[in-house]
Amino acid sequence: MDYLEINTPAGRMWSTLALPALAQYARRQMETFFPDGRPVAADTVEGAAARATAVIARGWKRVALGGYTRNGDAALNHLYSDQYAAFLLILAHELSKAGEQEIATRAYLLNKALHAFDMYHEVEPPEVFVLVHPVGTVVGRAKLGNFLCLYQNCSIGGSPRNGGLDYPVLGDGVLMYAKSTIIGASKIGNNVVFGAGGTVINGTVPDGGLVAGTSIKTGNANVSFLLSRIFNGLAK
Repeated sequence: MDYLEINTPAGRMWSTLALPALAQYARRQMETFFPDGRPVAADTVEGAAARATAVIARGWKRVALGGYTRNGDAALNHLYSDQYAAFLLILAHELSKAGEQEIATRAYLLNKALHAFDMYHEVEPPEVFVLVHPVGTVVGRAKLGNFLCLYQNCSIGGSPRNGGLDYPVLGDGVLMYAKSTIIGASKIGNNVVFGAGGTVINGTVPDGGLVAGTSIKTGNANVSFLLSRIFNGLAK
C-alpha cells in the first residue's frame, strides 16, 4: 500500500490516507455507526486529526514493532487495526480537549464498536504507546506513563474508597500482556512487565519488576529484553 507524506508541527509522518481523507474516513464512520441525524463537522474532525497526527509523528518513532515507522518517521496505516485504534484514541482525546464533547464521544464509541477497546476520551493517553490487538481492553481514569503497551483483555481500573474511586499511577515503560490487571491505588514503577494474567490490586511494583500472577519479581533480565522488542531506546 502506498504511503503519503504528512507534515505536522512535530515533523514528518507517513499515512496511507492524506490528512483530509483520513479525517473524512473517521467522520463518515461516526455518522454511519451512529445515524442519529446529527452532523459531524468536517472542519472540527480535520483539525483534531491534524493534532492527532502530530502526536503520532512524535511518539511512534520510538516504537520498535514493524510497520510503525517508514524511513525513520512515524507511519500510520488506516487498515492496520492496532494503529487505527490508537489513532481513534488520540483523535477522541484531541476532540475532548477542544471542548467538542459530543464528537469526542462518537470517536470513543467508534473505537469500542470497531475494536472493543474502551478508554474514555477524557483520559490522557501517553505520547508513546502501542496497542496490540487490544480487543476487550478497558482503561479507566488512571495516570498513564509513556512507553505503554497493552495487549488484549487488559484492565486498568478504579477501586472504591470513601465514596470515590482510587486509580492506578503507572510509570514509564509498562508492558501488559493478555489478561493482565492493575486496579485501585496501585503504584507501578518504570520498566515493568506484566506477564499474561499478572494482577496488582492496590499494590506497588518497583522499577524493573516482573509481575507473574500475583507475584512480583525483580532483577529479571527478561524485563529489559521484552521492552526492547516494543520500544526503541527505553530499556538499557
